[in-house]
Amino acid sequence: MTKLLTFAPPEGAPGATVWVCDDRACTAMTVAGALVMLFEPEEMVVFAPGETGPGDETVVPLPDCDSEAGLWACFEAICGAVTEGEGLIVDLTHASGPLPFVVFLALPYLRELKGVRIERVFYGARPGRAATELPVHDLTPFVEVLDWVGAVQGFLRYLDAGALAALFAGIQDRAHRQQRDPPPRQLKPFANNLARFASAVRLARPTEAFLAAHLLRSRLDLVEGEVAADLPALRPLVEQIGRLAPLADEAPVLDGDLLRRQRALVRYQLDHGLVLQAVELGREWLVNLLVLRLGCPPGRWLDWQVRETVGRTATGAMLARQHRPHDATALSDRFEALPDADGIASVWQAIGELRNDLAHCGMNEQPKAVRVIERRTAAVVAALEALA
Repeated sequence: MTKLLTFAPPEGAPGATVWVCDDRACTAMTVAGALVMLFEPEEMVVFAPGETGPGDETVVPLPDCDSEAGLWACFEAICGAVTEGEGLIVDLTHASGPLPFVVFLALPYLRELKGVRIERVFYGARPGRAATELPVHDLTPFVEVLDWVGAVQGFLRYLDAGALAALFAGIQDRAHRQQRDPPPRQLKPFANNLARFASAVRLARPTEAFLAAHLLRSRLDLVEGEVAADLPALRPLVEQIGRLAPLADEAPVLDGDLLRRQRALVRYQLDHGLVLQAVELGREWLVNLLVLRLGCPPGRWLDWQVRETVGRTATGAMLARQHRPHDATALSDRFEALPDADGIASVWQAIGELRNDLAHCGMNEQPKAVRVIERRTAAVVAALEALA
């Protein structure tokens, strides 16, 4: 069901006027009257600022807006007039003082808590203008700006790409429905790569994450141009995705650059709250470091036998420092010749203990507390960054 939310006009408002909206025109006493004819909402609620009394389902009195308490009461009254799942058309023509700001805050609030659809937002007042036809301005794109800000923040801070990917895809879909020429073509592939990057980082798949970041970076200029055609103010937000450039790599080959990139990804995971993933990838990064430092063939860095041998070598070195039984490998002497062998063995022990505790979900007799895990993971990542 679609509901029109509007505000009561003041006394002495002009008479019948020709209002133009979406290139359609109709004559009505108010913008709300024109919107009823043009969009045919099933219900209409009129907010009456400054009036008192209980009101009814169609007229909702709003208290005085001169105090913070009054503004909060207005916010609650506006939200209370909307039921779950409704579509909303909003007319701000006669929303005076701070009420437009209150409504703009209420709209995303209602969408998240009550699942409403914000279909359109309009403003039609043009005081002092003498004309036979007056435009009704569509403010809906400005509501979308709030969506974009939240979506970009969700991606950059929490690695949640769902809302941002949906917004990119939505622009392209809308352009095709409007038969725009030329239509945007890069937004959906860009959205898919955003989602791919986020999933790859969350699943600790660095090679796929680097490739997705490479594809995002290579198309960023084109995407900025296509977004600017719809919402030019959003270009600085899109530019924030360029922060992924240090993680971009088209064809990873194990060398110093890849090690730095992988280690940066470990830090990126930790900074986004992905503690378990940072521990898992951090441990594999340490294996990669030792593959190079111990003289293993770089081209075989993904060979399970090479990685298993390197892991046993590090474990043996750790056990030797604890004066516990261990088996040496063909690489043990090379490990002990490393100038920072003690430090590497210490980090290997710390990251192994964290990994085991996380893998078993703390189901042991002495599980580490969450705060301890977070603190020790931060220390381990810092230790990895200190390794040459």
